[in-house]
Amino acid sequence: MNYRHIYHAGNFADIFKHVILTLCLEKLHEKPTAFFALDTHAGIGKYNLNDEKSLKTSEAESGIKKIIKYQNFRQILPERFLKILAKINHCEINELPQKLKTYAGSPVIIKDYLRSDDKAIFAELNREDCITLKRAFAGNKKFSILNEDGFHLLKSKLPPLEKRGLIVIDPAFEKNQDKISADYEKIITHLQFAQKRFSHGIYLIWYPIINKELEQKTLSEFYQNINSLSFEKKMHVTFDIGKNAENEEKMTACGMFIFNAPWQLDEKLKVILPEILEVLKEDSKATFNISITN
Repeated sequence: MNYRHIYHAGNFADIFKHVILTLCLEKLHEKPTAFFALDTHAGIGKYNLNDEKSLKTSEAESGIKKIIKYQNFRQILPERFLKILAKINHCEINELPQKLKTYAGSPVIIKDYLRSDDKAIFAELNREDCITLKRAFAGNKKFSILNEDGFHLLKSKLPPLEKRGLIVIDPAFEKNQDKISADYEKIITHLQFAQKRFSHGIYLIWYPIINKELEQKTLSEFYQNINSLSFEKKMHVTFDIGKNAENEEKMTACGMFIFNAPWQLDEKLKVILPEILEVLKEDSKATFNISITN
């Protein structure tokens, strides 16, 4: 697996996480009071789907490009999400099937929702990617871009002055020389700081679901540790497009934990996710699940 996100931009997991992000931002927008957003692993913001790295895996072909080929794609994805894609591709929504060349990462989506009093911090540890991100967002005082480990910001930047906030935690789960990524443990460790400092914030924690035995054991422990955290309301959403017969090593499932989910988010996802899944599914076992604990 290639851990630089350009290899995976616009795939099924991106659509899953960015639909949830969009719905949460829409809810924050309903109140006039300012909000704060923190993206701990921001990436480069915008992804060229014609880049050789993206074309090497062609994951966007079975993701965002597959959806917008459908005649009724405007009924499948949230309107605001499609407007953001159209904006960065310099076209109208109905032109996306012909003109989509760039995919929006979470910083671009968050930026689109920022009003005059809202603030955001985007962290990216990779120096080259951070420079690219800074170029893309130069001159905007609504947010800060930091070249550092975003996990540490869950301690140093919380609570925000705005008192309302959304925190996106979407690490690469890179293994380096290890058998299991250290990010599972880092998520728990730093969320323990976050729950003490900003327990009522909205938290989106994305993670991959891998079927190998070692990863399954790690996931089981991860779930137990997540559930031991003292956030009042936890929503767990999983999204599985089914096995890819041509490439069984390819990730085909992922999940997200949402702490303090906005009101009715689960009801909205019960409508949207089945429609997305119907388009993206690889086999008849494709499924999604939503569970809530208080």
